[in-house]
Amino acid sequence: MDGSRTKIEAFSTYIWKVMVRAIDEGHPKCKMGWLVDGRTRMCEDSNTMSNYIGNVLSLAFGEASKVELETGGLTDIAKICHDAISKVTNRAHFLDLIECHRPGLMLSKVVLGRAGPALVVSSGRRFLVAELDFGFGSPARGTVCSAIQRIGVGYVNQRPSARGDGSWTVSAIIWPELAAALESDSDRVFQPMTADHLQL
Repeated sequence: MDGSRTKIEAFSTYIWKVMVRAIDEGHPKCKMGWLVDGRTRMCEDSNTMSNYIGNVLSLAFGEASKVELETGGLTDIAKICHDAISKVTNRAHFLDLIECHRPGLMLSKVVLGRAGPALVVSSGRRFLVAELDFGFGSPARGTVCSAIQRIGVGYVNQRPSARGDGSWTVSAIIWPELAAALESDSDRVFQPMTADHLQL
């Protein structure tokens, strides 16, 4: 991949490339969605709302055919991810979103219609586990809970690991075939959680 892609776009590209192997022939297309925090995009100073998340979230989504994902290179798939995410990472998008959907709940096309497998990628990078203290020291691991699987959508969340070395801890609510594909992938991007990962 060229250097113009973000870490989350590269991560999503890998997941999508593996995901297509876990989809049966009855589904010619699949979707991927990304939760995008609008708070930093609403203010001129991006640090103004840096301690907040929620309320102003949008869901970018991309769709690709199974053939496109199977035959396309990582650069091609990364471009699909980048183009989809770029559509919602601007102030104008969030202003329109607030004006059009206030005060109701908005569901993105990624979860409506359910015309094929869909996976949402979210980031917990603002959930700074090492900075929390519940009175008995900092936790070694934090995770995010979601009920998104009830609407037939897989969910992957990544956040900084307790190691502090730039690695991530990833949790997922995914269908068994996708879990098996990720665990058996020859690139071995994911490792099972151990005490070493948690620095215990």
